[in-house]
Amino acid sequence: MMSVVAPDSRYTGPEATPTLEVGGRAIRLCRPADPDRLLDDPVVLDWNARDDYMPYWAYLWPGAFLLAEAVAVEPWGPDLTALELGCGLGLAGLVGLDAGLSRVVFTDYDLAPLRFVGRSATANGFGPDRVSTDLLDWRDPPDARYPVILGADVLYERRLVPLVVGVLRALLAPDGVALVSGPYRVATEDLGPALSAAGLRSESSPIRSEDEHGRPLRGTLHRIRRR
Repeated sequence: MMSVVAPDSRYTGPEATPTLEVGGRAIRLCRPADPDRLLDDPVVLDWNARDDYMPYWAYLWPGAFLLAEAVAVEPWGPDLTALELGCGLGLAGLVGLDAGLSRVVFTDYDLAPLRFVGRSATANGFGPDRVSTDLLDWRDPPDARYPVILGADVLYERRLVPLVVGVLRALLAPDGVALVSGPYRVATEDLGPALSAAGLRSESSPIRSEDEHGRPLRGTLHRIRRR
């Protein structure tokens, strides 16, 4: 998608591949077993000092389960390609492939999570005809359009709202839909006006799921389209 010098946290610790059940679908997910070790990684510390970067990708956040829950039950039409923004470990996109999406392009700002997504795709039997991974800096979106865009907890800070809205405006196909989900955050209060100014609209609804330990999760699903 783009040529940038991206961070590469190169996690080298122990790994795990649990089977997670979301929305009645079982997905094997490759992930770091000790993600906290990245917080002291010299590459991460250096990139944080230069670009406020944090390796959030290494954790399974509530927003990932909430979005995966929505994706699991969505009545996907035929031959749909989805783009997942800030995919991290890619749970929502992997569930989407199992639920009927033809292809998912998993994108992140760090190369490291994309390697985990590739291994997860293989573990679930999703071949290269259905899965691709690429770098994506929201500040510089490529010239492409997607009928489906997925975003799990991508609005965790106010400063991210204009970035997310900008990338949705740039990449969402004319008749496409973006599903953005996460727990309630103050930042999302700015979403509606920002979308409206960009020629987009959102229908929001409550959503529930469970994390990997069976704890209940509640949040909001934003279904975003062009006006």
